Amino acid sequence: MCTPKKKSMHCKIRTVKLVERLGKDVLKKCTTFILTMAFLPLVVNGQTDPKPVGPTPNARQIEWYHRELIAFFHFGMNTFTNDNEGDGTASPQRFNPTALDCNQWTKVLKDAGIPAAILVAKHADGFCNWPTKHSNYSVKNSPWKNGKGDLVKEFTDACKVAGIKAGIYLGPHDRHDSRYGTPDYSDYYSSQLSELLRNYGPIWEIWWDGAGADQLTTAFYTRWYDTVRTVQPNCVVFGTKNSYRFADCRWVGNESGIAGDPCWSTINPASIRDEAEHITELNQGEVNGTAYVPAEVDVSIRPSWFYHSEEDARVKSVAALWELYFNSVGRNSVLLLNYPPNKEGLISPIDARRTDSLRYWINGTFKTNLASGATIKSLHPRGDKYKPSNLVDNLENTYYATPDAFKTDTIVFDLGAAKTFDCLMLQEVIELGHRTTGWSVDYSTNGKTWTPIQEATGKQTIGYKWLVKFEPVTAKQVRLRITSGKACAAIHTFGLYKQQAVKPDAVNTTSFRKKK
Repeated sequence: MCTPKKKSMHCKIRTVKLVERLGKDVLKKCTTFILTMAFLPLVVNGQTDPKPVGPTPNARQIEWYHRELIAFFHFGMNTFTNDNEGDGTASPQRFNPTALDCNQWTKVLKDAGIPAAILVAKHADGFCNWPTKHSNYSVKNSPWKNGKGDLVKEFTDACKVAGIKAGIYLGPHDRHDSRYGTPDYSDYYSSQLSELLRNYGPIWEIWWDGAGADQLTTAFYTRWYDTVRTVQPNCVVFGTKNSYRFADCRWVGNESGIAGDPCWSTINPASIRDEAEHITELNQGEVNGTAYVPAEVDVSIRPSWFYHSEEDARVKSVAALWELYFNSVGRNSVLLLNYPPNKEGLISPIDARRTDSLRYWINGTFKTNLASGATIKSLHPRGDKYKPSNLVDNLENTYYATPDAFKTDTIVFDLGAAKTFDCLMLQEVIELGHRTTGWSVDYSTNGKTWTPIQEATGKQTIGYKWLVKFEPVTAKQVRLRITSGKACAAIHTFGLYKQQAVKPDAVNTTSFRKKK
Protein backbone atom coordinates (compact mmCIF):
# COMPACT_ATOMS: atom_id res chain seq x y z
CA MET A 1 0.00 0.00 0.00
CA CYS A 2 1.30 3.46 -1.02
CA THR A 3 1.51 5.87 1.77
CA PRO A 4 1.43 9.58 0.81
CA LYS A 5 5.14 9.70 1.54
CA LYS A 6 5.90 6.70 -0.70
CA LYS A 7 3.60 8.08 -3.42
CA SER A 8 5.45 11.37 -3.40
CA MET A 9 8.78 9.55 -3.65
CA HIS A 10 7.50 7.47 -6.59
CA CYS A 11 6.32 10.60 -8.47
CA LYS A 12 9.70 12.25 -8.01
CA ILE A 13 11.47 9.22 -9.44
CA ARG A 14 9.12 9.15 -12.46
CA THR A 15 9.67 12.88 -13.00
CA VAL A 16 13.47 12.52 -12.91
CA LYS A 17 13.35 9.64 -15.41
CA LEU A 18 11.08 11.67 -17.70
CA VAL A 19 13.44 14.65 -17.59
CA GLU A 20 16.41 12.38 -18.31
CA ARG A 21 14.60 10.83 -21.28
CA LEU A 22 13.57 14.23 -22.64
CA GLY A 23 17.09 15.49 -22.12
CA LYS A 24 18.51 12.65 -24.15
CA ASP A 25 16.01 13.31 -26.95
CA VAL A 26 16.81 17.03 -26.99
CA LEU A 27 20.56 16.32 -26.92
CA LYS A 28 20.19 13.83 -29.76
CA LYS A 29 18.23 16.33 -31.85
CA CYS A 30 20.69 19.15 -31.11
CA THR A 31 23.61 16.93 -32.05
CA THR A 32 21.90 15.96 -35.32
CA PHE A 33 21.21 19.64 -36.08
CA ILE A 34 24.83 20.70 -35.39
CA LEU A 35 26.27 17.90 -37.53
CA THR A 36 23.85 18.73 -40.34
CA MET A 37 24.79 22.42 -40.26
CA ALA A 38 28.49 21.60 -40.26
CA PHE A 39 28.20 20.01 -43.68
CA LEU A 40 26.02 22.69 -45.26
CA PRO A 41 27.70 25.40 -47.41
CA LEU A 42 28.23 28.80 -45.80
CA VAL A 43 25.17 30.97 -46.21
CA VAL A 44 25.34 34.76 -45.88
CA ASN A 45 22.14 36.76 -46.26
CA GLY A 46 20.50 33.72 -47.78
CA GLN A 47 23.19 33.22 -50.44
CA THR A 48 26.13 30.86 -50.66
CA ASP A 49 29.48 32.07 -52.00
CA PRO A 50 29.80 31.56 -55.76
CA LYS A 51 31.71 28.40 -56.56
CA PRO A 52 34.77 28.42 -58.86
CA VAL A 53 34.19 27.40 -62.45
CA GLY A 54 36.80 25.82 -64.74
CA PRO A 55 40.57 26.14 -64.16
CA THR A 56 41.61 28.71 -61.55
CA PRO A 57 44.94 30.44 -60.82
CA ASN A 58 47.46 29.23 -58.26
CA ALA A 59 48.95 31.59 -55.67
CA ARG A 60 52.01 32.31 -57.85
CA GLN A 61 49.81 33.37 -60.76
CA ILE A 62 47.65 35.63 -58.62
CA GLU A 63 50.72 37.44 -57.30
CA TRP A 64 52.20 37.59 -60.83
CA TYR A 65 49.04 39.24 -62.17
CA HIS A 66 49.30 41.97 -59.55
CA ARG A 67 52.73 43.03 -60.81
CA GLU A 68 51.08 44.06 -64.13
CA LEU A 69 54.40 45.32 -65.56
CA ILE A 70 57.79 43.57 -65.58
CA ALA A 71 61.09 44.89 -66.94
CA PHE A 72 63.31 42.71 -69.14
CA PHE A 73 67.07 43.34 -69.31
CA HIS A 74 68.86 41.96 -72.37
CA PHE A 75 72.55 42.59 -71.70
CA GLY A 76 75.50 40.36 -72.51
CA MET A 77 77.98 39.46 -75.21
CA ASN A 78 75.55 40.53 -77.94
CA THR A 79 75.67 44.07 -76.54
CA PHE A 80 79.38 44.27 -77.37
CA THR A 81 79.33 42.41 -80.69
CA ASN A 82 76.34 44.43 -81.94
CA ASP A 83 74.36 41.24 -82.49
CA ASN A 84 70.92 40.04 -81.49
CA GLU A 85 71.68 36.33 -81.91
CA GLY A 86 75.36 35.61 -81.29
CA ASP A 87 76.81 32.28 -82.43
CA GLY A 88 78.75 31.61 -79.25
CA THR A 89 82.22 32.15 -80.70
CA ALA A 90 82.92 35.73 -79.53
CA SER A 91 85.80 36.03 -77.08
CA PRO A 92 84.96 36.78 -73.43
CA GLN A 93 87.53 39.58 -73.76
CA ARG A 94 84.94 41.62 -75.62
CA PHE A 95 82.65 41.90 -72.59
CA ASN A 96 83.70 45.03 -70.73
CA PRO A 97 81.05 47.52 -69.55
CA THR A 98 82.78 50.68 -68.32
CA ALA A 99 80.12 52.07 -65.99
CA LEU A 100 77.69 49.26 -65.23
CA ASP A 101 75.31 50.25 -62.45
CA CYS A 102 72.35 48.03 -61.65
CA ASN A 103 71.17 50.59 -59.09
CA GLN A 104 70.64 52.96 -62.02
CA TRP A 105 68.51 50.27 -63.68
CA THR A 106 66.34 49.82 -60.60
CA LYS A 107 65.98 53.59 -60.14
CA VAL A 108 64.58 53.76 -63.67
CA LEU A 109 62.11 51.04 -62.72
CA LYS A 110 61.08 52.73 -59.48
CA ASP A 111 60.47 55.98 -61.36
CA ALA A 112 58.43 54.06 -63.94
CA GLY A 113 56.46 52.18 -61.28
CA ILE A 114 57.65 48.77 -62.51
CA PRO A 115 57.80 46.33 -59.56
CA ALA A 116 59.60 43.33 -61.08
CA ALA A 117 62.50 42.66 -63.46
CA ILE A 118 64.05 39.74 -65.32
CA LEU A 119 67.75 39.63 -66.25
CA VAL A 120 69.12 37.58 -69.13
CA ALA A 121 71.76 35.55 -67.29
CA LYS A 122 72.60 33.48 -70.39
CA HIS A 123 71.28 34.00 -73.90
CA ALA A 124 71.50 31.50 -76.75
CA ASP A 125 75.13 32.48 -77.45
CA GLY A 126 75.97 30.71 -74.17
CA PHE A 127 77.90 33.56 -72.50
CA CYS A 128 77.21 33.58 -68.76
CA ASN A 129 76.74 36.86 -66.88
CA TRP A 130 77.86 35.27 -63.62
CA PRO A 131 81.10 33.42 -62.75
CA THR A 132 79.61 29.96 -63.12
CA LYS A 133 81.69 27.02 -61.97
CA HIS A 134 80.52 24.96 -64.92
CA SER A 135 81.83 26.93 -67.92
CA ASN A 136 84.77 29.13 -68.85
CA TYR A 137 82.57 31.11 -71.21
CA SER A 138 81.59 33.71 -68.63
CA VAL A 139 82.38 37.05 -67.02
CA LYS A 140 85.20 35.44 -65.02
CA ASN A 141 87.30 35.37 -68.20
CA SER A 142 86.44 38.93 -69.25
CA PRO A 143 88.35 42.14 -68.48
CA TRP A 144 85.35 43.53 -66.61
CA LYS A 145 86.44 44.00 -62.99
CA ASN A 146 89.49 41.88 -63.81
CA GLY A 147 87.32 38.80 -64.05
CA LYS A 148 85.90 39.29 -60.55
CA GLY A 149 82.54 40.68 -61.61
CA ASP A 150 79.16 39.03 -61.14
CA LEU A 151 76.32 40.73 -62.99
CA VAL A 152 73.64 38.45 -61.55
CA LYS A 153 74.72 39.38 -58.01
CA GLU A 154 74.78 43.09 -58.78
CA PHE A 155 71.33 42.80 -60.35
CA THR A 156 69.71 40.80 -57.54
CA ASP A 157 71.35 42.97 -54.87
CA ALA A 158 70.05 46.15 -56.53
CA CYS A 159 66.57 44.65 -56.80
CA LYS A 160 66.59 43.74 -53.13
CA VAL A 161 67.56 47.28 -52.10
CA ALA A 162 64.88 48.78 -54.37
CA GLY A 163 62.15 46.34 -53.33
CA ILE A 164 61.85 44.94 -56.85
CA LYS A 165 61.10 41.27 -57.59
CA ALA A 166 64.09 39.67 -59.35
CA GLY A 167 63.72 37.08 -62.11
CA ILE A 168 66.18 35.19 -64.30
CA TYR A 169 66.19 34.26 -68.00
CA LEU A 170 68.42 31.20 -68.39
CA GLY A 171 68.27 30.37 -72.07
CA PRO A 172 67.75 26.63 -72.67
CA HIS A 173 69.26 26.89 -76.17
CA ASP A 174 73.07 27.15 -76.20
CA ARG A 175 75.09 27.68 -79.38
CA HIS A 176 78.40 27.69 -77.54
CA ASP A 177 78.21 24.38 -75.69
CA SER A 178 78.79 21.33 -77.91
CA ARG A 179 76.81 19.14 -75.49
CA TYR A 180 73.56 20.94 -76.29
CA GLY A 181 70.66 18.49 -76.65
CA THR A 182 72.46 15.58 -74.94
CA PRO A 183 72.06 14.10 -71.44
CA ASP A 184 75.36 15.77 -70.52
CA TYR A 185 73.83 19.13 -71.41
CA SER A 186 70.91 18.35 -69.10
CA ASP A 187 73.46 17.94 -66.28
CA TYR A 188 75.22 21.16 -67.27
CA TYR A 189 72.04 23.22 -67.42
CA SER A 190 70.76 21.70 -64.19
CA SER A 191 73.98 22.67 -62.42
CA GLN A 192 73.77 26.25 -63.66
CA LEU A 193 70.10 26.49 -62.75
CA SER A 194 70.92 25.27 -59.25
CA GLU A 195 73.69 27.89 -58.92
CA LEU A 196 71.32 30.69 -59.84
CA LEU A 197 68.45 29.50 -57.66
CA ARG A 198 70.57 28.79 -54.58
CA ASN A 199 73.05 31.66 -54.47
CA TYR A 200 71.18 34.87 -55.28
CA GLY A 201 68.23 35.05 -52.93
CA PRO A 202 64.58 34.84 -53.92
CA ILE A 203 64.08 34.39 -57.68
CA TRP A 204 60.57 35.48 -58.55
CA GLU A 205 60.36 34.18 -62.13
CA ILE A 206 62.37 31.84 -64.35
CA TRP A 207 62.10 32.36 -68.10
CA TRP A 208 62.38 29.33 -70.40
CA ASP A 209 62.59 30.66 -73.94
CA GLY A 210 61.49 28.11 -76.52
CA ALA A 211 63.37 29.73 -79.42
CA GLY A 212 65.79 27.21 -80.93
CA ALA A 213 65.18 24.75 -78.09
CA ASP A 214 63.28 22.05 -79.98
CA GLN A 215 65.90 19.40 -79.14
CA LEU A 216 65.09 19.71 -75.46
CA THR A 217 62.31 17.26 -74.69
CA THR A 218 59.86 17.43 -71.81
CA ALA A 219 62.13 15.02 -69.91
CA PHE A 220 64.80 17.74 -69.73
CA TYR A 221 62.33 20.25 -68.32
CA THR A 222 60.84 17.76 -65.88
CA ARG A 223 64.21 17.47 -64.19
CA TRP A 224 64.82 21.22 -64.24
CA TYR A 225 61.33 21.99 -62.99
CA ASP A 226 61.88 19.73 -59.99
CA THR A 227 64.91 21.89 -59.16
CA VAL A 228 62.87 25.07 -59.43
CA ARG A 229 60.08 23.79 -57.18
CA THR A 230 62.50 22.33 -54.64
CA VAL A 231 64.75 25.37 -54.32
CA GLN A 232 62.37 28.25 -55.14
CA PRO A 233 58.81 26.99 -54.54
CA ASN A 234 57.25 30.43 -55.16
CA CYS A 235 59.03 31.01 -58.47
CA VAL A 236 56.80 31.68 -61.49
CA VAL A 237 57.70 29.65 -64.60
CA PHE A 238 57.39 31.17 -68.07
CA GLY A 239 57.03 28.04 -70.19
CA THR A 240 56.98 27.37 -73.92
CA LYS A 241 57.05 24.36 -76.24
CA ASN A 242 58.32 21.30 -74.36
CA SER A 243 58.19 23.03 -70.97
CA TYR A 244 54.43 23.45 -71.47
CA ARG A 245 53.48 21.18 -68.56
CA PHE A 246 55.15 23.48 -66.07
CA ALA A 247 54.10 26.88 -67.37
CA ASP A 248 52.55 29.38 -64.96
CA CYS A 249 52.42 31.91 -67.80
CA ARG A 250 52.65 31.53 -71.58
CA TRP A 251 54.04 33.28 -74.65
CA VAL A 252 51.45 35.51 -76.28
CA GLY A 253 52.35 34.44 -79.82
CA ASN A 254 54.17 37.63 -80.90
CA GLU A 255 56.89 40.02 -79.75
CA SER A 256 54.89 43.13 -80.65
CA GLY A 257 53.29 43.66 -77.26
CA ILE A 258 49.77 42.79 -78.36
CA ALA A 259 47.48 40.35 -76.56
CA GLY A 260 44.36 39.13 -78.33
CA ASP A 261 40.79 40.30 -77.98
CA PRO A 262 39.49 38.16 -76.38
CA CYS A 263 42.41 36.96 -74.28
CA TRP A 264 41.52 34.10 -71.94
CA SER A 265 43.83 32.91 -69.17
CA THR A 266 42.77 29.37 -70.00
CA ILE A 267 44.29 27.32 -72.81
CA ASN A 268 44.80 23.71 -73.81
CA PRO A 269 48.37 22.63 -72.95
CA ALA A 270 48.95 21.22 -76.45
CA SER A 271 48.56 24.74 -77.83
CA ILE A 272 51.62 25.81 -75.80
CA ARG A 273 53.59 22.70 -76.78
CA ASP A 274 52.84 22.94 -80.50
CA GLU A 275 53.09 26.71 -80.67
CA ALA A 276 53.75 27.07 -84.41
CA GLU A 277 50.31 25.61 -85.18
CA HIS A 278 48.54 27.53 -82.42
CA ILE A 279 49.59 31.18 -82.61
CA THR A 280 45.96 32.33 -82.45
CA GLU A 281 45.31 30.20 -79.36
CA LEU A 282 48.44 31.57 -77.69
CA ASN A 283 47.33 35.10 -78.48
CA GLN A 284 43.69 34.73 -77.45
CA GLY A 285 43.69 31.80 -75.08
CA GLU A 286 40.86 29.26 -75.20
CA VAL A 287 37.67 29.92 -73.29
CA ASN A 288 37.21 26.22 -72.55
CA GLY A 289 40.92 25.45 -72.16
CA THR A 290 41.83 22.85 -69.56
CA ALA A 291 44.76 24.73 -67.98
CA TYR A 292 45.05 28.17 -66.41
CA VAL A 293 48.13 29.70 -68.07
CA PRO A 294 47.76 33.46 -68.72
CA ALA A 295 49.79 35.42 -71.27
CA GLU A 296 52.99 37.36 -70.58
CA VAL A 297 53.32 39.95 -73.35
CA ASP A 298 56.97 40.55 -74.25
CA VAL A 299 58.12 43.54 -76.30
CA SER A 300 61.20 45.76 -76.46
CA ILE A 301 61.14 49.52 -76.02
CA ARG A 302 63.47 49.57 -79.06
CA PRO A 303 63.29 47.60 -82.33
CA SER A 304 65.87 45.07 -81.05
CA TRP A 305 66.25 43.14 -77.83
CA PHE A 306 69.90 44.14 -77.37
CA TYR A 307 71.28 47.67 -77.51
CA HIS A 308 72.34 49.21 -80.83
CA SER A 309 73.30 52.88 -80.92
CA GLU A 310 71.65 53.33 -84.32
CA GLU A 311 68.30 52.69 -82.63
CA ASP A 312 68.59 55.63 -80.23
CA ALA A 313 66.21 57.56 -82.45
CA ARG A 314 63.74 54.66 -82.61
CA VAL A 315 62.71 54.31 -78.98
CA LYS A 316 58.96 53.80 -78.68
CA SER A 317 57.00 57.00 -78.09
CA VAL A 318 54.89 57.58 -75.00
CA ALA A 319 51.78 57.23 -77.17
CA ALA A 320 53.04 53.85 -78.42
CA LEU A 321 53.75 52.68 -74.85
CA TRP A 322 50.28 53.80 -73.75
CA GLU A 323 48.82 51.73 -76.57
CA LEU A 324 50.95 48.75 -75.49
CA TYR A 325 49.68 49.09 -71.93
CA PHE A 326 46.07 48.85 -73.07
CA ASN A 327 46.89 45.96 -75.43
CA SER A 328 48.57 43.90 -72.70
CA VAL A 329 47.70 44.81 -69.11
CA GLY A 330 44.36 46.04 -70.44
CA ARG A 331 43.73 42.65 -72.05
CA ASN A 332 44.02 40.33 -69.07
CA SER A 333 47.79 39.92 -69.44
CA VAL A 334 51.07 41.13 -67.95
CA LEU A 335 53.43 43.41 -69.93
CA LEU A 336 57.11 42.39 -70.08
CA LEU A 337 58.92 45.49 -71.37
CA ASN A 338 62.54 45.17 -72.44
CA TYR A 339 65.17 47.79 -71.66
CA PRO A 340 68.50 47.03 -73.40
CA PRO A 341 71.35 48.59 -71.36
CA ASN A 342 74.08 50.18 -73.52
CA LYS A 343 77.75 49.21 -73.73
CA GLU A 344 78.52 51.29 -70.67
CA GLY A 345 76.09 49.15 -68.72
CA LEU A 346 73.42 51.85 -68.27
CA ILE A 347 69.85 52.38 -69.43
CA SER A 348 69.82 55.22 -71.90
CA PRO A 349 68.15 58.45 -70.69
CA ILE A 350 65.63 58.49 -73.54
CA ASP A 351 64.36 55.01 -72.61
CA ALA A 352 63.98 56.11 -68.99
CA ARG A 353 62.13 59.32 -69.87
CA ARG A 354 59.63 57.45 -72.01
CA THR A 355 58.63 55.03 -69.26
CA ASP A 356 58.55 57.85 -66.68
CA SER A 357 55.94 59.48 -68.90
CA LEU A 358 54.02 56.22 -69.25
CA ARG A 359 53.72 56.10 -65.47
CA TYR A 360 52.38 59.69 -65.44
CA TRP A 361 49.62 58.53 -67.80
CA ILE A 362 48.80 55.42 -65.78
CA ASN A 363 48.71 57.29 -62.48
CA GLY A 364 46.86 60.30 -63.86
CA THR A 365 44.21 58.32 -65.69
CA PHE A 366 43.37 55.78 -63.00
CA LYS A 367 43.62 58.12 -60.02
CA THR A 368 39.88 58.83 -59.94
CA ASN A 369 37.05 56.44 -60.74
CA LEU A 370 34.28 58.68 -62.02
CA ALA A 371 31.76 55.96 -61.18
CA SER A 372 32.57 56.20 -57.45
CA GLY A 373 29.57 57.33 -55.47
CA ALA A 374 27.15 56.32 -58.22
CA THR A 375 23.73 54.95 -57.36
CA ILE A 376 23.79 51.42 -58.75
CA LYS A 377 20.88 49.13 -59.53
CA SER A 378 21.08 45.65 -60.99
CA LEU A 379 18.52 43.30 -62.45
CA HIS A 380 19.76 40.19 -60.63
CA PRO A 381 21.53 41.03 -57.34
CA ARG A 382 22.72 38.04 -55.31
CA GLY A 383 22.43 39.53 -51.83
CA ASP A 384 23.83 42.14 -49.46
CA LYS A 385 27.33 40.69 -49.25
CA TYR A 386 27.53 40.93 -53.04
CA LYS A 387 25.85 44.33 -53.38
CA PRO A 388 26.28 46.41 -56.56
CA SER A 389 28.09 49.17 -54.66
CA ASN A 390 31.04 46.77 -54.26
CA LEU A 391 31.83 47.49 -57.91
CA VAL A 392 33.01 51.01 -57.08
CA ASP A 393 34.30 50.73 -53.50
CA ASN A 394 37.95 50.46 -54.60
CA LEU A 395 38.31 47.20 -52.68
CA GLU A 396 39.56 44.11 -54.43
CA ASN A 397 38.29 41.69 -51.81
CA THR A 398 34.62 42.68 -52.12
CA TYR A 399 32.64 42.00 -55.25
CA TYR A 400 29.28 42.00 -56.94
CA ALA A 401 27.68 38.70 -57.92
CA THR A 402 24.47 37.45 -59.44
CA PRO A 403 22.56 34.40 -58.12
CA ASP A 404 23.75 31.03 -59.39
CA ALA A 405 20.76 30.78 -61.73
CA PHE A 406 21.64 34.02 -63.56
CA LYS A 407 24.59 34.19 -65.95
CA THR A 408 23.40 37.47 -67.46
CA ASP A 409 22.57 40.80 -65.87
CA THR A 410 22.00 44.50 -66.44
CA ILE A 411 23.68 46.96 -64.08
CA VAL A 412 22.90 50.68 -64.28
CA PHE A 413 25.19 53.32 -62.76
CA ASP A 414 23.54 56.68 -62.09
CA LEU A 415 26.46 59.10 -61.85
CA GLY A 416 24.38 61.83 -60.22
CA ALA A 417 25.55 64.43 -62.74
CA ALA A 418 26.90 64.53 -66.26
CA LYS A 419 30.50 63.30 -66.38
CA THR A 420 32.95 63.05 -69.27
CA PHE A 421 35.11 59.94 -69.64
CA ASP A 422 37.04 58.10 -72.36
CA CYS A 423 38.21 54.92 -70.67
CA LEU A 424 36.65 52.10 -68.70
CA MET A 425 37.85 49.16 -66.62
CA LEU A 426 36.35 45.85 -65.54
CA GLN A 427 37.96 43.34 -63.17
CA GLU A 428 36.69 39.87 -62.43
CA VAL A 429 37.32 37.72 -59.33
CA ILE A 430 39.98 35.55 -60.97
CA GLU A 431 40.13 33.15 -58.01
CA LEU A 432 36.69 31.96 -59.15
CA GLY A 433 37.76 31.32 -62.76
CA HIS A 434 36.57 32.83 -66.03
CA ARG A 435 32.83 33.40 -65.64
CA THR A 436 31.49 36.22 -67.84
CA THR A 437 31.95 35.54 -71.57
CA GLY A 438 30.01 38.42 -73.10
CA TRP A 439 29.46 42.06 -72.11
CA SER A 440 28.74 45.53 -73.49
CA VAL A 441 28.58 49.07 -72.12
CA ASP A 442 26.12 51.83 -73.07
CA TYR A 443 25.61 55.40 -71.87
CA SER A 444 22.68 57.79 -71.54
CA THR A 445 21.95 61.40 -70.68
CA ASN A 446 18.38 60.78 -69.54
CA GLY A 447 18.24 57.13 -68.41
CA LYS A 448 15.83 56.29 -71.23
CA THR A 449 17.75 56.49 -74.49
CA TRP A 450 20.92 54.42 -74.56
CA THR A 451 23.91 54.76 -76.89
CA PRO A 452 26.43 51.90 -77.22
CA ILE A 453 30.12 52.60 -76.70
CA GLN A 454 31.24 50.89 -79.88
CA GLU A 455 34.69 49.95 -78.56
CA ALA A 456 33.00 48.32 -75.54
CA THR A 457 30.31 46.44 -77.43
CA GLY A 458 30.36 42.68 -77.92
CA LYS A 459 33.37 42.13 -75.65
CA GLN A 460 34.08 38.69 -74.20
CA THR A 461 36.91 38.47 -71.67
CA ILE A 462 37.13 40.28 -68.34
CA GLY A 463 39.66 38.32 -66.28
CA TYR A 464 42.17 40.12 -64.06
CA LYS A 465 41.72 43.44 -65.86
CA TRP A 466 40.11 44.63 -69.08
CA LEU A 467 40.56 48.21 -70.29
CA VAL A 468 38.87 49.98 -73.18
CA LYS A 469 39.59 53.51 -74.39
CA PHE A 470 37.45 55.52 -76.79
CA GLU A 471 36.54 59.05 -77.84
CA PRO A 472 35.24 61.10 -74.89
CA VAL A 473 31.55 60.75 -74.04
CA THR A 474 29.46 62.74 -71.55
CA ALA A 475 26.74 60.87 -69.69
CA LYS A 476 24.64 60.81 -66.52
CA GLN A 477 23.98 57.07 -66.64
CA VAL A 478 26.10 54.13 -67.74
CA ARG A 479 24.84 50.60 -68.27
CA LEU A 480 26.85 47.38 -68.10
CA ARG A 481 25.10 44.50 -69.84
CA ILE A 482 26.39 41.02 -69.09
CA THR A 483 25.14 39.06 -72.08
CA SER A 484 26.61 35.58 -71.54
CA GLY A 485 28.60 33.56 -69.06
CA LYS A 486 29.82 30.15 -67.94
CA ALA A 487 28.51 30.81 -64.43
CA CYS A 488 27.03 33.61 -62.36
CA ALA A 489 28.89 36.91 -62.60
CA ALA A 490 31.57 37.79 -60.01
CA ILE A 491 33.07 41.24 -60.70
CA HIS A 492 34.95 43.36 -58.17
CA THR A 493 35.56 46.56 -60.16
CA PHE A 494 33.82 48.73 -62.72
CA GLY A 495 35.51 52.04 -63.45
CA LEU A 496 35.11 55.09 -65.67
CA TYR A 497 38.11 57.33 -66.24
CA LYS A 498 39.41 60.34 -68.15
CA GLN A 499 42.79 59.85 -69.81
CA GLN A 500 45.35 62.33 -68.51
CA ALA A 501 49.00 62.51 -67.52
CA VAL A 502 49.81 63.64 -63.97
CA LYS A 503 53.19 63.73 -62.23
CA PRO A 504 53.60 61.16 -59.42
CA ASP A 505 53.62 63.73 -56.59
CA ALA A 506 50.09 64.72 -57.58
CA VAL A 507 48.51 61.28 -57.31
CA ASN A 508 47.96 58.39 -54.95
CA THR A 509 49.71 55.48 -56.67
CA THR A 510 47.98 52.77 -54.62
CA SER A 511 45.76 50.70 -56.91
CA PHE A 512 43.56 49.17 -54.21
CA ARG A 513 43.28 49.65 -50.51
CA LYS A 514 42.78 46.51 -48.45
CA LYS A 515 40.25 46.06 -45.68
CA LYS A 516 41.75 45.93 -42.21
